[in-house]
Formats: sequence, C-alpha cells, structure tokens
Amino acid sequence: MNKYNMILISILFLFISCSDGIPFDDTESTLLALLDEDEATGLGGFDTGTDMDLDHDLGLEIDGGGRIVSDTLSYGNGYRIRFGRSILDRERSVEFETGEDTAIGIVSYSINGEFLVTAFDTSDMAQIDSLSFTKEFSNIFTRKIRFVKVDDPENPDGYRWAINALTPMVGGSGDKVMLTELSFYSLTDSLEVGELLYSYSSDEWGDMYINRESLPIFTSFSRVLVQASVINSGPEYTNDSTNVGEWVFLNYGRNRLQRGRRHLQDSGSGYDELVNDNIHTRALRVHGPGPSQVRGVFRLYSEVVDLATLLVSDGGYNTDVFSMPYKVERP
Repeated sequence: MNKYNMILISILFLFISCSDGIPFDDTESTLLALLDEDEATGLGGFDTGTDMDLDHDLGLEIDGGGRIVSDTLSYGNGYRIRFGRSILDRERSVEFETGEDTAIGIVSYSINGEFLVTAFDTSDMAQIDSLSFTKEFSNIFTRKIRFVKVDDPENPDGYRWAINALTPMVGGSGDKVMLTELSFYSLTDSLEVGELLYSYSSDEWGDMYINRESLPIFTSFSRVLVQASVINSGPEYTNDSTNVGEWVFLNYGRNRLQRGRRHLQDSGSGYDELVNDNIHTRALRVHGPGPSQVRGVFRLYSEVVDLATLLVSDGGYNTDVFSMPYKVERP
C-alpha cells in the first residue's frame, strides 16, 4: 500500500508542476488566440446566407449613408438572376512552424454549404422555378500567418507574440476556372484611368506576405478601376452573344450583415476594352469605414465562377477565389 501511495504522490507532484507552467509550452494556444482576435483574418463576408442581387450593398456606408440593396440586374432571355451561399459547416485547421522568435501558421478552411440561385421573369418579377435551384458546394482555402516576438516590458517574459504579416487567402473548387491577376487603378475626377494602386499575381500569392500594419488602403468614396484576369479551361457554357463563359465578382465587407458585391464585365464596353479577352473590368466607388469611424479593416474576395455553375443545376461547382484584408479611411 505504501508503494502505491508513493506512486500517486509522485504523479500528483508532476501534475502540479505541469499546471504551474514549468514544462508546459502554451505558445500555440497564444498564437491561436491572436488569430481568432484579428479582424483582418477569417472568413466573414464570404457567405450571404441567402440569394442576393449580383450587385448589392448591405449594411455598409455608401455615399455617406447605408444602402440595403441595388436594383436586381437583368441578363437577357427575359430573366434576372440572384445567387448566394449558405455555409452549413466550416472547419479550420492550423499547423505551426515555430522558431525562437518567429512562427508561421499554415491556416486551412474547409467549408460546405448550399449554393443558391434564383431566377425571375423580367416582366412581372415572378420566380422562374425551372431556372432556380440549389446545389451543394465545398471550398478549401489556405493562407499563411507570420507571428513574431515583440518587446513588451510589461509582460513577465519581457515579450509578447504579435501577427506580423499574412499571405492572401486562396482556394476554391474544381479546376475549370482560375484567377491569375487582380489590379486596382485610381480614377481621376474626370473618370480617366490614373495610377496603378495595387497589383497581385497568382504566381506570388502563396508566399506574398502583406505586412499587418501596412494593409492596402483605399480612400472612402473615391473611385477605383478593378481588373481581373482569368483562365477558363472549358468546356465553356455561355448565355449571350459575347460568348463569355465565366463571371467575375468582387465581394467585400466584414460579415454577412456588412457586405457588398460588384459584377465585373468582359463585354467590351465602358472601361472593358475587348470583348471576351478574359480580362474582366469594373469601376466602383469605395464604401466608407462606417459612421463615426475614421478608418476600418475589411476583407475582399475576388472570385471567378463559370456560368455552368451559376446557370445550370447539374453544371457542377467551379470557382476560384483570392482574398485579402484592406483598410478604408476617410480623406
């Protein structure tokens, strides 16, 4: 009996020592907490919860006020379309590569849900059941987060961990379409194309770290031109004379209740110079940071979707997404 008591006492002593933090390393839990708290990371703003107009704003500061949704857009053949996603399940995994002063977190998101498409007759806005459908979808997104130790005299250890930089989040589903480049240009007061503000190429996305304190910045209510280059390996499903087989969207915001979307064009009109050259273009006005705020952090999702995904119930689900955080500040 004494022998067993000695063993129990030894185990209890070891447990108490571990609970005091002597041999226990909680670095990863600290890094995970930082990841959870940072408004620049995460998936908020990607799902809509329901079908939405191709162009819409919800809960954002637009031209000094909040606009709910824009008019539904018309797309030939006498019908209009809305689409969205309802995420039913999401799972995040993080693998850490931790050094003495730097750690890299490789973040993966696996999401599953319903892709929702609703078509309406342009004459009376009645829903067209034969063109409306839901389909299951899944996406996998990945990005890297860089953490570094920074001096902190108020911390007993003399330092603390902080997020230093992050790569764009990229991923999608299927292999038919790919987003290869995304560029932003300023527009002058006379709406002429000005300087190149930011440009991102798919060749660099996996290891292109964006400094956490130097995120891309846009001035509220200014106008910018967005260009997205894509590849569609086909077979392409088209629905009009342009023979464009994919649509590109710019999704942006903070969460489901603060978000917007713009449909880029490859029709050869306006700022888009050539029809069906796989460069999709759109001029847009930047939203504000929110009432009483000087600046705010948001998330952008640039997405290419093939038309079979959008317009055919059994056309599969093929999409490619580039996501990055950005700031909006008042002039």
